Amino acid sequence: MSNVTDANCVPGATNFNKAYSRLHGYIAIVICIIGSATNSINIAVLSRREMVSSTNSILTGLAVADLLVMLEYIPYALHMNIKIGPQVNKNTYAWAVFVYFHSIFSQTFHTISIWLAVTLAVWRYIAIAFPQRNRTWCSKKNTTLAIVSAYVICPFLCLPIYFAMNIVQNEVTPHNNSEFAEDLSLPHNRTVYVLEMSKNKELVTAIMWIYSVILKLVPSIALSVLSTCLISKLTTTEQRRQKLLKRSIVGPNEPEKQCLAEEASARRTSRTDRTTRMLLAVLGLFLSTEVPQGLLGLASALAPDFFKNCYSMFGDLMDVLALFTSSVNFVLYCSMSRQFRCTFARLARRMIYATEEPAKFGTKLEPTTQYGS
Repeated sequence: MSNVTDANCVPGATNFNKAYSRLHGYIAIVICIIGSATNSINIAVLSRREMVSSTNSILTGLAVADLLVMLEYIPYALHMNIKIGPQVNKNTYAWAVFVYFHSIFSQTFHTISIWLAVTLAVWRYIAIAFPQRNRTWCSKKNTTLAIVSAYVICPFLCLPIYFAMNIVQNEVTPHNNSEFAEDLSLPHNRTVYVLEMSKNKELVTAIMWIYSVILKLVPSIALSVLSTCLISKLTTTEQRRQKLLKRSIVGPNEPEKQCLAEEASARRTSRTDRTTRMLLAVLGLFLSTEVPQGLLGLASALAPDFFKNCYSMFGDLMDVLALFTSSVNFVLYCSMSRQFRCTFARLARRMIYATEEPAKFGTKLEPTTQYGS
């Protein structure tokens, strides 16, 4: 059976899927727990008063979307991949509804993250290409409007996914029991509910086109173009800064005031470049997961059987890569932004002192309490 399936996919796909599916739940849970913590920290730090900016507002909106995806994925992974309860409860109607909800919820908020990343790239390009208009075009009002638009429009873009699946009722018999449960000792005569793709191939194909092109490839192409423009601007800015530094060194006869102004400009540009490089790393992570998903979705639209025979083999792997991408932004911010590190350190110290103060206060009051008793 695996050889037949592999003929329509890459060699070893079936064996890989069987081996990885045993580990996926545990890997996903670890990533989701760590990612939920790091995204919560991102929200707490980026929303501080001293961190307020249009870029940080978008990053906060991004962290909220990623956090919701990870929190929701935890019960899904426990249900689908980890045995924590009786197997007979795996295919109840309530769980089928939850899996239905998961497929729409996770894709919706992941799409919100993607388009917020596109917004971030546009805002950053405006900041370095049109600095004189940055305050007007990327104002607080426009930034809020862009974030709210992503949270409002993306659910409508993902609405077709709702029609791609159906909850199907099946009667378990001794002949098909293994299709619905690994534990063959469960009762044979029972009703189970499973989530299946729609039997309407034309509808599924149309939805696959929407998924692969609008939800994946279009934002990926936009991110690629904007990232290329940002890199080009970085290169141009670096060359200009080098010229400014040479002028300040080679031209001792120029007024000292002009040299100091040029050096100050070079320092400001350097800070801007560091921020842009950090955001390019964030965009690169998005591209590393979105492009493969978009291409596999496009293949599924062109060849409907490809989804069942090949795409589904790598579905869990695609999920865990997307979760990983959403969890590592904290590391990027800490490694590439001094302001983020300092703000995080101050916030951490305040939290530590806040927990220590009640303990000290209780210790001081303890003798009095004992005396009174």
